[in-house]
Amino acid sequence: LFPYPTLFRSIQAAGGLTPGAFIYGSELNRESVRVAQQAQYERALRDLEGEFARVVARPKDAAAPDDPTTLSNRGQASNRLIDRLRAVKLTGRIVLQIAPTASSLPELALEDGDRLTIPARPTTVGVFGSVFNTGSYAYTSGASVDDMLRLAGGPTRGADAGSAFVIRANGNVVSSRQLSSGWFSSSTGLSSVSAQPGDTIFVPEDLTKVSFSQEAKEWTQILYQFGLGAAALNSLKN
Repeated sequence: LFPYPTLFRSIQAAGGLTPGAFIYGSELNRESVRVAQQAQYERALRDLEGEFARVVARPKDAAAPDDPTTLSNRGQASNRLIDRLRAVKLTGRIVLQIAPTASSLPELALEDGDRLTIPARPTTVGVFGSVFNTGSYAYTSGASVDDMLRLAGGPTRGADAGSAFVIRANGNVVSSRQLSSGWFSSSTGLSSVSAQPGDTIFVPEDLTKVSFSQEAKEWTQILYQFGLGAAALNSLKN
């Protein structure tokens, strides 16, 4: 029908959008992107695995090296986390730069096999990770990210609140560290960030309080850099 298929033209060919379409939450998945993501993801996991090995072998106190049981437990914990990360399936999502109030899709050229999903407007915000009650909560206009976290009971004592982040419905990410001048924080620093319908809020566990030293918590950056969804994030907490 059209010589150069684009997102906009494909919607026209399908009869247009329904009144309830949530353009901001559109998800475009592409196989060529998935393949490239998978290669990058596996490389990142290999680097992380190497870092874990160095962390496990390095004593926290050179004057009092860790006993064999502590080293073994730390190594088993790092292996479990790597195994869960390897089980995550990438989708090849292309993050579309769309405004929350957008009423149309951009003129992005399509490839064979592209999959475009346009959901209905969501009414909830997901809260996952180290909070007291993970789940989906009814979105309230004007609520901040911290307001939505409070509905889930807030971060637990073992949470790394300063590394919390939000995955927007369009795939963009807003993180505490983007908004904080300091590395460590006892709060999320997201009180000034407005929640949006379809948000996924994730509070990672503070791995300095369990079996890893601090370098290990960088797995959160790997996750949101690859646009993984709420199900994948939550599976790593369980």
